[in-house]
Amino acid sequence: MITYNSKSVLTVTKATDREYYIKQYSLETYAMTFEEKIGGKEHNYIKAKDVEQNSNGTKFMIVYYDNGYFKFRNFGEKTRTLEEIEENELDINKQLGINNHTMPISNFPEPYITCCFTSDDLAFISLFMNQEGMHYHFFFNVKTR
Repeated sequence: MITYNSKSVLTVTKATDREYYIKQYSLETYAMTFEEKIGGKEHNYIKAKDVEQNSNGTKFMIVYYDNGYFKFRNFGEKTRTLEEIEENELDINKQLGINNHTMPISNFPEPYITCCFTSDDLAFISLFMNQEGMHYHFFFNVKTR
């Protein structure tokens, strides 16, 4: 995805079923300017698909599936430490009080969850719990949490 400010391109890349990468590259120098890993541990089973951006192309978010758990991550243009990522990441199952019984389709990247910006600090998140046949959607303020 090319950012709306036309300064960089963002990619979501599957390394294995347990590990994905979000990377950002400068369209001017072609150098990688940002990288974050999703998963990478033995217990992870990741499904991630789309990064969303604000109207200026300076703030980003992604939602993903991790072995039954739905996660939300927002970020900017600067690579963060693992501690910073974990401190900021939202465990949606815990937030909504839902179980971890959703099972994805093998060899299909769909994580059963989407998000979009409604303003620079407000995210709309929508997910589907396939075992229960339930659809959840809510707004999440990334500043006030």
